Amino acid sequence: MAGRVLYVIDSLRIGGAETLLLDLLDGAAARGWSAQVAYFTSGPLEAEVAARGVTATRLSRAGLKDPRALTRAVALIRRWRPDVVHTHLVKSDLVGQSAAWLAGAPRRLLSLHNVDPWRRRRPMSWLWRAATAGAHGRIAVSERVADHVADCGGARRDRLTVIDNGVDLRRFDPDVAQPMDLGAFGVGPDDVAVAIVGRLTAQKDHANFLAAAARLAPTAPRAKFLIVGEGELRGALEAQAAALGLGPDRLRFTGALRDMPALLAAVDVIAFSSAWEGLPMALLEAMAMRRAVVSTAVGGVPGVLRDGVEGLLVPAGDAAALSAALGRVVADPALRARMGAAGRAAVEARFSGAAMQNRLFALYDAVG
Repeated sequence: MAGRVLYVIDSLRIGGAETLLLDLLDGAAARGWSAQVAYFTSGPLEAEVAARGVTATRLSRAGLKDPRALTRAVALIRRWRPDVVHTHLVKSDLVGQSAAWLAGAPRRLLSLHNVDPWRRRRPMSWLWRAATAGAHGRIAVSERVADHVADCGGARRDRLTVIDNGVDLRRFDPDVAQPMDLGAFGVGPDDVAVAIVGRLTAQKDHANFLAAAARLAPTAPRAKFLIVGEGELRGALEAQAAALGLGPDRLRFTGALRDMPALLAAVDVIAFSSAWEGLPMALLEAMAMRRAVVSTAVGGVPGVLRDGVEGLLVPAGDAAALSAALGRVVADPALRARMGAAGRAAVEARFSGAAMQNRLFALYDAVG
């Protein structure tokens, strides 16, 4: 069955959930579904949504502080009459699910993307549970996310469906992608490029990555560090890098880059220093591109990446451990190649975008 689906999401900035949204828009079009998007915060992905011929409606510039966001969402649903309303991230769950219930949307789903610390704060957790009580389907992007939501009282565990995130294996194909020229970021042909990809927010804990890079830099002269992404913490992180002595000869802030296959084909190591996660899309993309990965063991990451097999895992917040693990892979090309091959095999076996979308669109048909 094909119909209409309204996706509600917190922002159209560059991030994992937002990248997944673009994949879902492509999947909807391929299956004959009509799609629209409602969102709160503007970002560079607005142009990519528009390029797909998809209408995007901004609900509010003030987030949850604007009560008109709810009335706008209700009006949109009543006017367009989607068969499915699918919300992503907390603001969109609170407003989108409430609006879908008030407007009588036939099917209401939400995706759970993170092991969110706020769920342990009872008032916020209760508010979220009340707003999403009528949802027909609750989709967790990993087993760890589902366990966390259940443990925090967000929903009964047997009412959570786990559909692991998936990556487009044709787009993220290391045998096809053309490597980006990193010369503009100070990376030469004999250097080992270590990149961290993600929004510059507290969740990603770039401060921990910078501390690890500063420890590693004196003993790994060929290592060059790239921080890929934008966010509200950029100024503070640039100041921290300068204070640590990580000048432009060793570390660059690249800003947001959209051609991820080209970037991943060009770098040698991908790092994740997150304090919490669900199942990062950037992790699956790096593994699909046969990149060696060093990550904190948070959220759904250990369920995807086995320590010493597809990459190396370290405790969250431990700069010394992160530095030591990065040092191992920077110094050992054979280890990088072995882990990269294992990562590609793992993604092919368990985390393809096609498998993820098949399960999700079947759920669109099944709930109600």
